[in-house]
Amino acid sequence: MRRLSGALIGVLLALAACGGQPQPSMTGSSNPEPTPVESIANPSTVPTPSATAATPAEVPNGQQFKLDDGAEFDDGLVIEIAGTVADKAAKTDRGAEATKGEIVIASVRIENNTKKPYDAKSVLIGAKYGGENHDAQIIVDKTDELQSGFKGKIKPKDESIATIGFAVPWKELTKVTFIVDPNDDVHEVISFTGRVHRA
Repeated sequence: MRRLSGALIGVLLALAACGGQPQPSMTGSSNPEPTPVESIANPSTVPTPSATAATPAEVPNGQQFKLDDGAEFDDGLVIEIAGTVADKAAKTDRGAEATKGEIVIASVRIENNTKKPYDAKSVLIGAKYGGENHDAQIIVDKTDELQSGFKGKIKPKDESIATIGFAVPWKELTKVTFIVDPNDDVHEVISFTGRVHRA
């Protein structure tokens, strides 16, 4: 698991006075665990692209993870992809017409190890696939078996999982990227990339 720093309040206040948001630069450090630990340092005043519900903001290189990694922020918030699978869309699913019903399902897990409740409603989740990073259409499921995101707050020492479907052609399963943008002033946008296997 790699560790990410939340933005410093003083930096945010200073930048808010200047009208900009911090863009992190990454510095690596090593530890005895097999996964590297990274922290965000030296924020600059370069604004990040704004996110939309369809495609969250671009992800800086130092905040890109492998599909089986987890990301832990300094304040204790943990985000990971708990599981993925390629499957066929159900009859109640909408959005996979262009891929002839071929979809990828991802379970996005947020664990709140902070001291305050974490409002996960505003978290944006998107997906891209293939070498050209095509945007994947989110699947709308009338039965609510697949969600479009998180609902409500996560209490301290608790977790929540959102299971989300995306239209991804099976020929593109070798490189699927899930982008998670906490969409707040503290946690940076991150991504998880890897191969998704068929059911």
